[in-house]
Amino acid sequence: MMKKIDWTKEFSINNYALDKQHELIFEITNHANELAHKVLQNCDDALQEELKKTIVKLFNYIKIHFKDEETYMKDIDFPLFEEHRAAHKVLVEKTKEILNYSKEPQIFAKELAILTKDWIARHFCVDDKWIEAYIHKAIHLNEVHFSLETYKILKTLRNPNIEQEAKFSYLCMCEDKIHNVPKSIHEELLSEESVLKCETCGQILVFLEEDEEDKDFAFLAKEFAKMGKIRVSK
Repeated sequence: MMKKIDWTKEFSINNYALDKQHELIFEITNHANELAHKVLQNCDDALQEELKKTIVKLFNYIKIHFKDEETYMKDIDFPLFEEHRAAHKVLVEKTKEILNYSKEPQIFAKELAILTKDWIARHFCVDDKWIEAYIHKAIHLNEVHFSLETYKILKTLRNPNIEQEAKFSYLCMCEDKIHNVPKSIHEELLSEESVLKCETCGQILVFLEEDEEDKDFAFLAKEFAKMGKIRVSK
């Protein structure tokens, strides 16, 4: 069954009306995935009809939301307006296309999972954060606008085994904290030259190279011991 996407404050773009719409879209999407799972287990006509109505509801609500969001983007002179509007059009079409499979439960469930992971989660949890970043004049072109923990949750949608991956050590300005970053996220940060920030201190996480780790960890441990035991962020 498709993993639920739970709304958290980290997905907020600091606009109350749009945030509430995002939250409702998550709820409708989660409900649709639950229904799709039930239909796969028991291909009941009533369940299929309810699932179809839920997707229609999602389709209509997304269109309303995008209209409101685009009005807001114009009001604040958002510089990526055209790119964002183009993404809206694609997402609307992707949602509409799913209705073509309403009588084919296996394909329907698969396409809905793809829509959820690759389009809805990506757009509402990542792309929309650029709006909030612009408002706060805090855009870092390669910054991932989440804490490590929330980013891992998002990545779990596509990679359920992420916690079993090898971990790489990252440091921030918290003197007694080391962040353990899963291999796939670590490779993404290196290959795309992206950055994550610490939720506590707000500073960019810095990779502790293996040779640096061997050389400096004893020193760090000694320094951190002055303040207490080192906390490791899993």
